[in-house]
Amino acid sequence: MSNIFLSDAKEQVRQATDIVELVGSYISLRRQGRIYVGLCPWHDDSRPSLQVNPQRQSFKCWVCDIGGDVFSFLMKMEGIEFREALESLAERAGIPIHPIQRPADGTENSAGAGMNKKKLLAVMAWAEGQYHDYLLNAPESAAAQDYLADRQINQESILRFRLGFAPPNWDWLIHRAAATQFPINVLQAAGLVIERAGGEGYYDRFRGRIIFPIRDTQSRPIALGGRILPHLARENDAKYINSPESPLFSKSTQLYGLDLAKETMIRPGQSNRPGEPDRVAIVMEGYTDCIMAHQHGISNAVAVLGTALTDRHIPLLRRYADTVLLVLDGDEAGQKRANEVLDLFVSQQVDLQILTLPRNLDPCDFIVSHGGAAFREMCNEAVDALEHKIRTVTKGMVAAKNIHRANVAVEEILDTLARVPQPTHGTSSAAILREQQVLSRLAREFQVPETTLRSRLAALRHKWIRGQRPALSSDSITEQASRVKQALDPWDQELFELLFGAPDIGDEILRLVRVDDLRSEPGRALYVLCQTIRNTQGTLDLDRAMVTTEDPAIKSLLVAIDEDRCAKESSNLDQRLTDLLSGMAQRRCDATARQQLAALQHGQLDEQSEDNLLQQLFQTLTQRNQKKVDDPDARSF
Repeated sequence: MSNIFLSDAKEQVRQATDIVELVGSYISLRRQGRIYVGLCPWHDDSRPSLQVNPQRQSFKCWVCDIGGDVFSFLMKMEGIEFREALESLAERAGIPIHPIQRPADGTENSAGAGMNKKKLLAVMAWAEGQYHDYLLNAPESAAAQDYLADRQINQESILRFRLGFAPPNWDWLIHRAAATQFPINVLQAAGLVIERAGGEGYYDRFRGRIIFPIRDTQSRPIALGGRILPHLARENDAKYINSPESPLFSKSTQLYGLDLAKETMIRPGQSNRPGEPDRVAIVMEGYTDCIMAHQHGISNAVAVLGTALTDRHIPLLRRYADTVLLVLDGDEAGQKRANEVLDLFVSQQVDLQILTLPRNLDPCDFIVSHGGAAFREMCNEAVDALEHKIRTVTKGMVAAKNIHRANVAVEEILDTLARVPQPTHGTSSAAILREQQVLSRLAREFQVPETTLRSRLAALRHKWIRGQRPALSSDSITEQASRVKQALDPWDQELFELLFGAPDIGDEILRLVRVDDLRSEPGRALYVLCQTIRNTQGTLDLDRAMVTTEDPAIKSLLVAIDEDRCAKESSNLDQRLTDLLSGMAQRRCDATARQQLAALQHGQLDEQSEDNLLQQLFQTLTQRNQKKVDDPDARSF
């Protein structure tokens, strides 16, 4: 695709996408004058810090110092690259986008490296449809239908979750794919088939199993889960299997049912826990648990994919939920998982609630036997994860009779509490109160002075802080944008405010200012972009700059520049241009002086030239100092 065509397509998609509608599909927005505001999904936001400007079609969080347009919002929200964001928004707007040209010979790595992601999504959607249709219509799927009926999963849930059935044949899907455009290497890259030992052909990964499609937040099938039918199971068959890791799928970053549950989480008034915040995610452990919850109206339920909750799940959950309610079986394994997950959540300041079901019952069994209303009542009895930890480690303990065990318990609780960032003046009163309550309770139950507990907590907190790793890599978009903004010096900032402020002034600046007049790397990069737009498109404005660049950090910088520019709209533009050009002249004089000084230092001049240069530099310095005395209010960059 040519750059001109791509630029046209980007502008078409940008104009067709309402940023208020897009952002509002992820977070709740309310109008505030000419803009919309909402809680930022990328930091612990209690006051609406995210602003959406419908006129400029941009967003900005002032705490994260990050902003941009519809493309950079979707890239940040979904963790995807620009091309995928463009295609996703184009599909949403009904605008056709030509695919990127692939190698002429059609070669693609059999392991999936370099495989067109769009092609993998297409083959997964096709496979989901094949298995779903087979379950609904094939006479041979009667046993699978009976199994689902025995589990109380109704027809509406089968359709809602697109459940399917893979017959026990070794090559059923392979034969069906022969009549499609999907070659065997695409099926293998998507994890649908497995190469036989010795490389002699392939066979279907899923055989004799109920199929649970796993979807991303855009409801696109990216993987499959399979539950073996009991009468088809062989001795070594696993009860459940998932698709392998692929360019589409990583089980530690995905949650089953999130594409359906997110709508309930982010819409006001949809909480399934009376009196609790609206944004609540109920996390369960299995596919059928999640399906049965939705079937009984508990539509904010999701499930992990054969793994415990990990630190990689937390950013995903925080996009949609303020509170995570973890539902665990009432066995010892469930208690152990609760303690493992707790440390992850408290260190990232996520409100975690724990619900432990009666012994030997999983959520699906409980809901089937007791009903959705009873399950909701159980949810209302869930306790704060820290309280759950205290109850677990002190259960049945008499501190005076077992001093060693009591000391171990106190140390374990304090170590968990130490992972919570230390309460400060800006910390919410609830966080400060919770810490005080925990320490008072420990002091009372274990008969230890509260001052001693605070001292030990401070030591553990200091130890943990010294050894912790940053939650975000140094290459995160937020940090990139912040560094870019900080690197823009005042003269560079003023230049761009004027450049985007008025076409006439912008043309004058582009004619007179050279790239090397700017001192910051981001400034020079942005200025080259502006020159390119002006030379190729004839007109430079913010919209063209936003749609031309694909760099989220530069988009964020553009939004910040325009915010500052709008705040100065009543200023004298002509005077500001005069001051800017004066500053440019001064910069060039300084650059010349630095070159001359370097020549002096390296002995590159003869004696007469050195004398002349020193006299010239002295005169320049005297004139500058005199100018400052004569006009102390003169602007300087």
